[in-house]
Amino acid sequence: MNITWQANIGTDITPNWITIHDTDKIHFSGAGSTTTLMRPVIRPASGYVFPEECWIGPDVMAGGQRVLNWVKPSAATQKGKVFKVTFSEALLSAPILTAYDDDTFATWATDVLAGTEQTNWTGLFKAFCSGKESGNTPPATGWATQETGHAGSGNPNSLQGSSQLVTIPFIPGAGGDFTFTYTPVIPSDCVEGKVGIYDPLIAIIYVHV
Repeated sequence: MNITWQANIGTDITPNWITIHDTDKIHFSGAGSTTTLMRPVIRPASGYVFPEECWIGPDVMAGGQRVLNWVKPSAATQKGKVFKVTFSEALLSAPILTAYDDDTFATWATDVLAGTEQTNWTGLFKAFCSGKESGNTPPATGWATQETGHAGSGNPNSLQGSSQLVTIPFIPGAGGDFTFTYTPVIPSDCVEGKVGIYDPLIAIIYVHV
């Protein structure tokens, strides 16, 4: 079984899928970032904010690419074909999208996954499955807020290990795919200056034939 995770640097109408490799990282940034200057997302004094841009690459400061089809949940026009996961073989059950602290896939205790009081202890990463590339429905504007998320599976939902997750609403066959978007939210009570707490591992859990 092989799975391929891709990002769309094109548009919903004309996708341009690039493969995300093991060495790549996905960075969410402020507006006006470039391949030599990654602008930060500033924690608000109250309420919450979303990043303005999404970038991908082994080193986004030296040749990374912007995921042009990613938009924040509050944007007037939402996109469905942002990320795509393709399976080489048929699955036995619907795959799951979630996140863990690291590649032991055991905990979700870091601040970004455990959440904060302001997010009602939902994870800071929110995700939405938009369907398949061939049959795709973008989310509605405002599909995620700081409190989006609940125990168990949902669409959308926050990504929090086996506690809060998104179950893809169909079972892909051989060569099948699902598309999704996800975003972090930055609440005013999140912690700054702690290395590693905002670097979770996005996980795709599946069982194949």
